[in-house]
Formats: sequence, structure tokens, C-alpha cells
Amino acid sequence: MTVPSHRGRIVPPNLDDRTWQDLVDEMRALIPRYAPQWTDHNPSDLGMSLIELFAWLAEGVIYRLNRTPEKNYLAFLNLLGITRDPPTPAYTYLTFTAGAGTVVVPAGTQAQTPASETETPVVFETDEDVTVLPISLKSALLIGPYALNAASSQYDDVSGPFVGPPAAKYLAALPPNQTVQLCLGFDKASVDDIVLHLRLYRPVLDPAQVGVTWVYSQGAVEPLSWPAIAGVRDATDTLQHDGRVRLTLPRDWASQRPTTPPGTPAGTKWTTVTVRDPGSAVTDPRFWVGLRIANKTAAPLALGFGRVLFNSALAHNALTLRAPETLGTSTGGPFQVFALQNRPLYRRSGVDAPYRDLVVQVGQGNPPTWETWTLVEDLSPGPGKVHRANPVAGEISFGNYDEQTTQGHGSIPPAGSQIRALSYRYVGGGAAGNVAPGRVTALGTTLSGTLPAGITGVTNLGAGFDGSNEEQVDDTLRRAPEELKIRDRAVTAEDYEFLAHEATTDVFIARCLPPRLQDFDAPQNPPAWKRGDPWTFAGIVRAPGTVNVIIVPDQGAAVPRPEPTRDLIREVREHLDQRRDLTAHLEVLGPRYLPVVVQVDLIMWQQAIDAGADQNKVKVDTLLKINSFLHPTQGGAQGNGWQPGQPVFASDLFQAIMPPEDIGYISSLQLRADIPAYHFPPLNPAGTAANFNAALERPFALSPLGASVRVADYELVCAAADSQHAVKITIPAI
Repeated sequence: MTVPSHRGRIVPPNLDDRTWQDLVDEMRALIPRYAPQWTDHNPSDLGMSLIELFAWLAEGVIYRLNRTPEKNYLAFLNLLGITRDPPTPAYTYLTFTAGAGTVVVPAGTQAQTPASETETPVVFETDEDVTVLPISLKSALLIGPYALNAASSQYDDVSGPFVGPPAAKYLAALPPNQTVQLCLGFDKASVDDIVLHLRLYRPVLDPAQVGVTWVYSQGAVEPLSWPAIAGVRDATDTLQHDGRVRLTLPRDWASQRPTTPPGTPAGTKWTTVTVRDPGSAVTDPRFWVGLRIANKTAAPLALGFGRVLFNSALAHNALTLRAPETLGTSTGGPFQVFALQNRPLYRRSGVDAPYRDLVVQVGQGNPPTWETWTLVEDLSPGPGKVHRANPVAGEISFGNYDEQTTQGHGSIPPAGSQIRALSYRYVGGGAAGNVAPGRVTALGTTLSGTLPAGITGVTNLGAGFDGSNEEQVDDTLRRAPEELKIRDRAVTAEDYEFLAHEATTDVFIARCLPPRLQDFDAPQNPPAWKRGDPWTFAGIVRAPGTVNVIIVPDQGAAVPRPEPTRDLIREVREHLDQRRDLTAHLEVLGPRYLPVVVQVDLIMWQQAIDAGADQNKVKVDTLLKINSFLHPTQGGAQGNGWQPGQPVFASDLFQAIMPPEDIGYISSLQLRADIPAYHFPPLNPAGTAANFNAALERPFALSPLGASVRVADYELVCAAADSQHAVKITIPAI
């Protein structure tokens, strides 16, 4: 058979693959619905002749449409407002260190990763002013849990997740009617207010259930009796959401030593609170600020700390123009367009003016007198010193109002006038901004071009998150028909999933969970639910009228269980909220992970051992392959991630972890589901198999060892801890 060659030709996209016969069949199938009295469908019928004629004409249109080159197709989509999604900048929190005095670091201050011959530095720019005190947060301890009237307790050193780098999430368990106390240790005292920025990934749901008190170390007073700090300004509303807490410490704020190191004179140390693990004792004197949290209920609670920030400011990999940029000279013609040197524009989330950093001016005279023209979404009829902006293409456009005819929309800059951008903020990079903790160490300049005086250092305690590259052309072509069908409104579950992806390229997985009711009464007595009650598994209420959208970002292979940030959840919720049905109750959630445990038996050839093959290396490689296959966003049989509710089959895993033929083979492979990562709280706080009640927390029991793992429609699989997997290697006797 001769294969046609496309060498040297433009292969057009196949926009519509329907043939003449397909069109005839479709129209014939519609006859009973629209014309039931038409019963003669033979080719001799005049109506059938008209259908065949119309199909022939439509086939010609389809043929010509399929001849359209991809560039023209993209131009057509651009006319319809469908463009490639721009890159989104990564964000992190920059922590500054001051010298001798208090320093105000203004918004727009830059810091970057070190430059090298092979890597371009990644530059971050602060979004807000921050007052940096000449003290540092050095330690973090967690005391308890303990009863409110307890005389003694123990502490754990949690400096790693709270101080870093790298800083990490920390889940504090609150048993019934118990109290915990998070103690933050500073190296010096301060006469200025201390501002802590709390970011909570699992906040308090009901403030009536907990008691929150901020305390401080005083003289020789023991930690459980530290006095309260007066006049606390708490913007978290009792730990219900992210916010800042401003503390004014009294003059008698004193340092204390949790544990006295051996061989040193006894000092002010704790006697009623001792270290739980002697190997992690904190012996340095610190000035302590305590967050005392009391559980007032008879049920276990938990509080998840994402970050406790001090001397820190939010920063994005988005840069502000440092000097005015000349765009060109007006010709006096209508609909003039001027291009910015940098694109795309940075879009601020959660504000009424997302592109408020863009300031465009028109100047007349010599030297020019500059006048700022206003950015608008649409040009209104009549004159007006306004302009539009294409944030993706980085273009500024003006109107066409004619003063002679008084027709048009928006004024035209006078002929010969100069156009300039006084300032704007643009995306500095995409996925490259997802840097590791402790990488941003080079201090840059402020908007005025000077170094912030008095600042001696900067770092990022946590990694960079949510940076993504520009959308691929193929992805744009793939989503265009769906976007034309949805037309910016959410009705079906597929609409919500599509619009969640459209909100930001940071969303890698989106799954909309429709309402779902129980099919039977719960087996308990009395039953935990009755038939017809809504599903509430994993804390997801699926009552009628409720829409739950699960989103997952792609944070790289190094993050085994990626979680959306609160900023990402808020951004997606705001985008969907403007497009949902008014009667729908919308919830945007993170994933509910179901860990999968793998048990595999490997047979290694004796010849491979003789040739130098290492059993330990084979075991480590197998574990790496297991983790890679079960990675939520980069695993799966095709390497493009998993979807909520997608089961796991041993046959697919077999192909992924199979060793080379000259090493050995797999003799046995089984899978099972581990205790879900979402089960705590509120049930079974110990987190052990003995007290895990699958009948209450999942719609069906955990899968035993077998050839597959059954997954609920809201669950997303991930790899269990390496210690849970069993990789057995056997060398058969010769």
C-alpha cells in the first residue's frame, strides 16, 4: 500500500471528522422526533433527497473547514476571545533579617536565587510592606496535651516545621477537654510590637469549641502559668482563617531556658515542663511567646498550621517596571495598538482592579506634559481618556471617537503625542519559580533602585508554589470547543471542572462531585445515617443543591501529596462563584488522599548477583518506581496522573516496576488500601487500624491485599509511606 507523504506540506487539523453518511444518519434519526408523520425514509422520497443534498453541501463545508491551517484556526479562536493561558508566577514568603534597628521594607523589594553560569536567577518581588525587627524567631516548642489544671506536662521540639528552612505543615492534635501550648522562642526582646502572620491549612471551624490565649514568659513563672498578653489584635478571628496577630509585649518579658545543659550553672529553666525526648532538648535561653489552645468539647479536634511567619512578606515571581517605558507615538488614527516590552501582565487575585499596577500616560509638548489615561474593560460610546489592555499579549489599545462626526468609542490620542507606560507588573517566570526552601538568598533593590538600608539577609523558609508555564498550543486547541459550548457559565459537573481549569493554570486536576444520597441505613445502632441522607464522607457534604469541586495542583515529583494553597482555593472559588447557578451552594476543596500499600516479591538471578547487581539498590529502585507510579499528578499507567475515583490495578503497576530481564522477575504483586489520610479529625484521633471505622468514614470497607484497590469517587490515590510497603527479594538456589 502506498502511504501518502506530507513532507513539505502543512497538515491541517481535523476539526470535524463527520462524513456525508454520518450527516445523513444524524438527520434521519431526528425525523421521528420532529416529523413523526414522515414515515417514508426510502431514497426515492423527495424529503430524503433533500437531506442527502444538504449533507453533500455540509460535507463540502466540513472539507474546507478541515483545510484551514492551524495558524488561521488560532486566529479565529483569538477573535472569539479564546487565547493561550499565560504563565502564572510562583509565590513564596521572604523572611528578612535586620541589623541593629527596626527597618521598614517597602512593597516592591526584590530578592533572588544566586546566579550561576548555567542557571538564570529567579527573582521575587514583595507584594506588601513589612516592618522588620532586629530579632529572629529561633525555636518552636509544643507543650501538651495537658489538662487545664495540670501541674506538669512535656514538650516536643517542633522548630523544624515552624522555623525551618524548610518550613512545613504541622497538625496539632487537641484531645477532648485538653490544652496544648505552642511556644515561639525569640533570640532577643523587643520594645516594638511583634506581628505574626498565621497561615492555617486546617483552621478552627467553630470558635466556641476552643479557647485561645496569647501568653508570654515572665521571670521564673512556669510555662503553664505564663500570664496573658493584653491588647492582642487578632485578625484570624480565633484561628478561623489566615491573618496577622499583633502583640505588644510587656516590659517584664524575660528569657527562659527549657532545659539546662549538663555541666552549666543552673539558670532560669522550666521545672514543671520537661522534654519528652531527651535527644531533642532545647537548652538555649529564649524570649517566649505562647499560643495556648484549649479544646472545650468532648470530641477530638485538630488545628493545622501551614506557616507561622515573622519578619516576612508575601512575594511573587512578578516584577514591577523600574523606569517608564516608551511605547510609541500616536498617529491620530483610530484603534491604535501599542505593545509592551514585557508580557504577560501580572493579575492580582481577589481584588476589584487586578491590573492596578498598569499606568499608561499620554504626553504632549516638548518637554511633554503627561496625563494618565484610565484602564477600562470596554470602550463606552462617546469621548473618554481611556484605554484597554490585552494582558496576555501585552498590548495597549485606544478608541476611535471622531470629534467631527461625534461617533465612536473612546478618545484617540492626539497625533504626535507620546505614549508611555509609567509602571506595570509582569510575570517574571512560570514553573521555574517553584524553587526549593532556602534558595532565595540574594537581596535586591526597592522600587526606588536602592538596597533596603539595615537589612542584613533574606531567605525563603518555604518553597515557591503555584508557578506554571504558558499553556501549550495543543491544549488551547483541545479546550476551545468546550469553551465555546460552556460559554462562561457552570451548569453541569463538566462545566465546573472545565471552568476550574480555566481559572488558573495552577489547577492540574479538577473533579466536580454531584450531590449523592445514602442508599441504605448505616449498620450501627442507632444508625449514623439513614437512607436518603446526604453523603458526608471525608467531611464533604453532598446534599442536594451543593456543588463540591476538588482541585489539585502539580507541585512536582518531590511533593508526594500536593495540596492546593488557600490562595489557590480562593482564586478558583471566586472564578466559579461568578459563573455558578444562583441556587447552588459551592465548595472548593483539596484532595482526599487514599494511600496504597504494595507488597511485591522479586526473584533475582544468581547470575545478576555474580555480575555485581546489588539487592539493596534493586529494592530502593523498586520503591522509587512504586512512589512514581502512585504519584497523584505524575503517576499512573500513562504518566499523566490520577483522577479522583480512579482505581488502581496490579497489572498496570506490574508494567511500571518490572525489573530488567537480566536482573530477575516479579513472582507476586498485591495491593491494598491503607487508612485514608483524611480520616482525622473528627473520628479516631489515634489513627490506627484498630480504631478506624470504615463504615463511618468511607462508603465501603478498605480493600484487602489483592489485584486492585477500590477507590471512592472523592478519593485520590497516593503512595503510602515507604515503611508500609513490603519488597521481598529472593535468590533461588542453583
